[in-house]
Amino acid sequence: CVSGTYSDAASSACTKCDGGTWSNASAAACVSCVAGKSSGSGASECSNCDAGKFSGGGAATCSSCAAGNYQSKSGQSSCKSCTQGRYSSSTGASSCQEAAPGYYCADVGMTTSYSCSSDEGGEYTSSNGASTCDKCVSSYYMNAGECVKKENGVDSSVGDTTLSTMWITQGFYRLSSTSTHVYECPYPANCVGQRYDDSYMNKSSLYMNRSSLVGDELCSKGSEGPLCTVCSPGYFMDTHHDGGAKCVECDTTKLPWSTWAMVALFVVAALAGLAAAVFKLQDARKRFRGFVRSNHDSLGRLSDTFTVAWVTMQTLVLVVQNHKDSGGEDAPNLYMDWLSNFDGIVTFEFLAIFPGTDCLYKGYIWSLMGKTLAAMAFTAICLALYYYKKRSGDKMAWRVLKKLVWVSKLLLPAISLTISRTFRCNVYDEDESTEIKVLLVDQSVDCDSSDYQLIFVYAIIMVVLFPVGVPLIWLIKLHALRERFEATGKVQGVTRETLKDATASDSDLAPHLNDKNDDHDRASSSKMVVDMEDPVLSDSPLQSLFRGIKPRYAAYYEVFDMTRRLALTCGTMVADSLAGFVLFSLSVAMLSLLAHTQLLPFDTHLMDNMNSVAHWQVLIALVVLLIRDASMFEDTEYEIVGLVLIATNLLMLCMLLIPVVPQLRAEINKVIDGGKTAMTKRRRQTMAQLSSIPGVHVLENPSFRGSQGGHEGRAEAKDRSMAAEVEMSEVPDRSGTNPLNVDIEVEVEVDASYVEGETGGIEGPAMGFNPMHAAADRRGSGAGGGVMGAV
Repeated sequence: CVSGTYSDAASSACTKCDGGTWSNASAAACVSCVAGKSSGSGASECSNCDAGKFSGGGAATCSSCAAGNYQSKSGQSSCKSCTQGRYSSSTGASSCQEAAPGYYCADVGMTTSYSCSSDEGGEYTSSNGASTCDKCVSSYYMNAGECVKKENGVDSSVGDTTLSTMWITQGFYRLSSTSTHVYECPYPANCVGQRYDDSYMNKSSLYMNRSSLVGDELCSKGSEGPLCTVCSPGYFMDTHHDGGAKCVECDTTKLPWSTWAMVALFVVAALAGLAAAVFKLQDARKRFRGFVRSNHDSLGRLSDTFTVAWVTMQTLVLVVQNHKDSGGEDAPNLYMDWLSNFDGIVTFEFLAIFPGTDCLYKGYIWSLMGKTLAAMAFTAICLALYYYKKRSGDKMAWRVLKKLVWVSKLLLPAISLTISRTFRCNVYDEDESTEIKVLLVDQSVDCDSSDYQLIFVYAIIMVVLFPVGVPLIWLIKLHALRERFEATGKVQGVTRETLKDATASDSDLAPHLNDKNDDHDRASSSKMVVDMEDPVLSDSPLQSLFRGIKPRYAAYYEVFDMTRRLALTCGTMVADSLAGFVLFSLSVAMLSLLAHTQLLPFDTHLMDNMNSVAHWQVLIALVVLLIRDASMFEDTEYEIVGLVLIATNLLMLCMLLIPVVPQLRAEINKVIDGGKTAMTKRRRQTMAQLSSIPGVHVLENPSFRGSQGGHEGRAEAKDRSMAAEVEMSEVPDRSGTNPLNVDIEVEVEVDASYVEGETGGIEGPAMGFNPMHAAADRRGSGAGGGVMGAV
C-alpha cells in the first residue's frame, strides 16, 4: 500500500488512514499523530499546528487558542495564558497585547484590559503592560501605592512621580526625600528650587537622570536651614534686595548707598550735637527752657498726640507681622511698603534700619538679650540719676523718672513682643520621621535643644519684669493717686474752691452746682479735668499716664490701654492658628473700641477723636486681613483698600499738628507784622534821605507836587503806601537851560515784569500794575509848563 494507506493481514485492498493518523508505504496499520500535530485522512505524515493553535494526540485538526491565551510557537500541544499586564481579545492569538498606558491587566488570561481612571480614579494611570495602576497623572505623585495630590510648590508638569522623585519649584522648600510636606519660603529669593540641566532635552529625561533636591540643596548660596531662612556665616539678610529679601555676602562694598547715607547722617548729627554741647550748651538750654515754658500747653498736647500716633503705628506694624506669622496673608503691598517706613523704629529694631547690620549681630538671642538688657540698663541709669539729683537737692529730679515712664509707654509692647516670641515654635513634618521643631522667629534655634531651654527660662523672667511687672507698677502708683485726682479736679480750668463758692448767676458753672456737694459726681462730670497745677500731680513722674484724662478714669485708663496693646501684640502669640489669632485680635479690638466710645476718657475732643480714629484703624486693618484670608479680594481691589488704609494713617498723623496750629498762626502773624514794620521803617528811612536834599521838604501825604510860575504838575504812585509827598519850597527858574531835576530812589520788590517807556512826560515804567507807576497831570500852559519827574 502506498503511504497514507494501510491493509490488514490477508486483506486484498488498501484502506486510507483516518484523520489524525498517518502511514508509510506498505503499512499494515496507521499511526496516530503526536500532540501538536494533525492530519487529514490518507495522510502520509502529520503537520505541525500553526502558532496560535494546538492539538492533542491523534488530532485531525488543530484547535485555536481561546481568548486570553496564546501560542507563539508551532507544533504545540497547548496554549499559554496571557500573563498579568497582557491580554488577547480573540482566539488563535500567537501573542498577547500589552495593556496600553492608562490601562492594566491584573490577572492572567485576561481577554481585555481595564481602565485606571474608571476603576481607580482619574488620578491614576499606568505604563505599558501594567498589571496595576502603578503611576499617577502629572498633578499627583505615588506614595505607598496611592496617588496623592501634589502640594503647591511641586513641579506638576511631568507625571510618573513618586514621593522620592518630586521636584520642588522656586520659592518652596522640602526637608527630605521622604517628606510629604512642601512649604512656601518666607524669603522666596533664598529658595531656588530644583535646577534644570540644559544638557537634557526635556524634563522627562532629566527626571530619569537627576535625583530630587531637598533640604539645603534647595537654598541659594549663603542661605540654609528650614525654609532657607538662616543666613550662613558671612552673609546677612538684605531686605532691600532687588529680587526680594535674600541672604547676601557681608561685603561692605556691596552695601546699599542708603546704609552709608544713614551712617553718614548719624555721624554728622552726633558731631553737631557734640559741638553744640561743648560750645553752646548753657545758652541752648536756657533758650530751649524758655521756649518750653512759653509753649507749655501746646507742647504737652503735641506730646500726647504724638504718643497716640506712635502707639497706633506700632500696634498696626506688630499686628500685621503677627498675622503673617500665624499663617495669614500679607497686607496690601502698598500698605506694607508704607508700614516699612515705621518698622524698625516703633518696634525698637533700630539696627534693622541699616541694611547689613546683621553681619555685626545675628539671631534672635541677640535681639532678645539686647532689647531687655538695654531696657534694664536704661532704667538703672535713670534711677541712679534720679537718686543722685534728689540727694543733690535738685527739685526737678522727678523729671528723670517722667522720661523713663514715657519711654516705657512707647516701647513696652515692642520689647514684650520680642520676649513672647520665645514661646512660639514651628513644627515641620509633624508625625513623620523627619519631624523638627524650631523657633518661629529664628529657625536656627532647635526648640528641643538645651540652649533653647535656657532661653525659655530667661524669657519667663522677662515676662514677669516687663509685660506683667511694668503695668502692675503703674496700676499701684496710679491707684495711690486716685483720691488726689478726684479731690483736685477742676471744671474747664476753674478750681474746685471756685466751684464751691459759685452761685447760680455764674452761667458757666451753673450746670455743675447741683452736685457741688458730691465730690464723686463732680469728678465724674464730662467737664472735669485733672488739675495739673496741683503740687503733687505737677511733680509726678506718672504725668504721661494721667495727663489729659478725666479724673474718674485717670487711675486706670492708661493701664487698660497698655493691656489692650499688649493683648494685640503679645497676646496673639498664644494663638497657635490663624483662626485663633483672628478671633482673639478682633475680640480685643472691638471691645476696646466699645469701651473707649462709651467712656470718652480724655478731657478734650481732640484726644477723644484721635484715639477713636486709632481704635478704628486697628479694627479696620484686622477686618481687611480677614477678608483677604477668605480670598474675597481681587489683587486690584486689595491694593485700593491699601490706599484707604494709608489715607486713614495720614489723617491721624495730620491730627498731630492741631495742638500747635494756634502757635503756628501766631508765628505767621508775627512774621507778617514784622514785615509791615520793616516796610514802614524803610519808608521812613527813604523819607529821611529825601529830606536831606536842599529845598525839599517831605510830608506824610503820599503824593508829589511842584509848582513854578503859576503852572502845576503832579505825579503820584498808584500804590500810595510806597510814596511820599515832596514839596518844592524853593523852585528855581526852569525857563533857563538848567531845569529842576529831583531823583527819588525807593527800593521795592515786585513779582512781575514791566515794560519801560514814557507816559505824559513822566519817565519810568509805563505798563502793568507797578507799585511805582507814575501818572502825569499837566495843568496850565506856557514854556516849560508842568513838572518833569524822574522815578
